[in-house]
Amino acid sequence: MEYKDIRKEKKIRRRRLKRILTAFFLSIVFLLWGIYYLLQSDLLNLQMIEVHGNIELTEEEIIDGAKLYTKRNILQYNLLEIKENVEMQPFVKEAIIKRKLPKTMIITVREREKYAIIPYMGSFIYIDQDKVVLQVNDDYLSEDLILITGVEFQSFKLGDKADINNPEMLNTAMELIEASRATSIVEMISEINIEKEDYIQLITFDGIEVLLADTIDPAYSMVALKEVLTSLYTREIKNVIVDMRYKGQISIRDREQWEED
Repeated sequence: MEYKDIRKEKKIRRRRLKRILTAFFLSIVFLLWGIYYLLQSDLLNLQMIEVHGNIELTEEEIIDGAKLYTKRNILQYNLLEIKENVEMQPFVKEAIIKRKLPKTMIITVREREKYAIIPYMGSFIYIDQDKVVLQVNDDYLSEDLILITGVEFQSFKLGDKADINNPEMLNTAMELIEASRATSIVEMISEINIEKEDYIQLITFDGIEVLLADTIDPAYSMVALKEVLTSLYTREIKNVIVDMRYKGQISIRDREQWEED
């Protein structure tokens, strides 16, 4: 190929490359302009917020916590920030946030479940299975939850785990609640007291008192207790103390006789 032909071929290539680069940069400009237009226009303004999975919290509480406002462009919202806002609410364990273009935001939550109630200085602290403080009320609401008494608080904050002096005993109490649910006797139990260092006191709604060692196997103990309570109720015996502190031994004594001893 002659020198003139080579130069001509190079010029053609340069012109072709220039056209390609020009088209590319123009595409970028139009793309950026389009994004800017969408962000500034009313076409993608948030108009609808869907909330799913809520039981304890209302839709309004979740939306307020998310800090979402209609008539703001849906693309201007940071989904991670919304998720963090929603999960700051004590009852929310996990939140999933999605956009549904052009005008809808979808919030799906997984809530924490009230698991037990701890009386404290005239108030009632509701905790979940992870011992996270969900709610504090001045009144004992009519809910089928077990009271855990004898808890020594250092501090507590809504949305955080309870900070207490006897965490091992509280763990055992929570395991007893879980086992009582599994054996279907949770509705019989009114209170679990963990004030003593060497044993746990369980009280039924009928006033039967049960003494359990702090090193018990919760599952085995609740199965055994179910049999004992069934037998007592069948014979209409209530004013007794059931001592299950010693492995393999269950003693039942009249409360008055126990107190005399």
